[in-house]
Amino acid sequence: MKFVFVLAIFIVCAAAVTILKVKNTRQCKAGGGICKQTCAVDEEDTGSCCRNSYRCCQPPTCNDTLQHAQCKAKNGESKPVCDVNEQDTGIGPFCNPNRCCEPPTCIASVDCNCKSSTSSCHWKNEYQDNAGNCSGSDKCCKPCCFTCGGTFKGPEGRLTSPHYPLNYCNEQRCTYTIIVEEGSKVMLNFTFVELEPYFADTVKVYDGEISTDTLLATLDDGPFEGLEFNSTSNKMIIVFKSDTITVFPGFSAIYKTLQ
Repeated sequence: MKFVFVLAIFIVCAAAVTILKVKNTRQCKAGGGICKQTCAVDEEDTGSCCRNSYRCCQPPTCNDTLQHAQCKAKNGESKPVCDVNEQDTGIGPFCNPNRCCEPPTCIASVDCNCKSSTSSCHWKNEYQDNAGNCSGSDKCCKPCCFTCGGTFKGPEGRLTSPHYPLNYCNEQRCTYTIIVEEGSKVMLNFTFVELEPYFADTVKVYDGEISTDTLLATLDDGPFEGLEFNSTSNKMIIVFKSDTITVFPGFSAIYKTLQ
């Protein structure tokens, strides 16, 4: 009879211990922790949990104050996806999926150089802004932005030719470098393309990080849309070039990360 009583107590205690361990495991996960054998150097060991004496490893408390200060120093803004022709500075990581987006050196909001409807914007140094503020039928001419392209390091983003959807300028050369997470690939989709035909103005897509890597396509003419290209690594380069005469709206494209 005594043996049965002792055995009953042992079973009850064992069950209590099992319940306690399950409870601790839930508490660990509820706090954002992970049960594993050994915590990483930057993780906080909050005690034993789970089975086999595993530890409850909590991630470090995130503090991205320094990253925000560095971004602000570059006149950048923290946002999930950089806007058209903004450059992803690569500052981070932040405590969320945001990127540090630096505006282009050229500011599109400069004042109009108003000219009569019979005059033209200077073929080399200006472009026509149809939304500009000039009186009557006068044309709004603005200086061309020759700072273009950039490096894009976010998991997805947008890129366009300068001044899109207005016409780009003559004698422009812009290089857009896309770098996604190591081990991933780049999917690039052109949502719009309209360039001077006969390969006078072109957009070239390269599978790699330099313009001597595999050429995937040379685009000209248009308008057309929906062309898609995939890289074989985590890097892709797009090079836009215009000559000294006729101009068109250019191109708009989006990219995403493929696992």
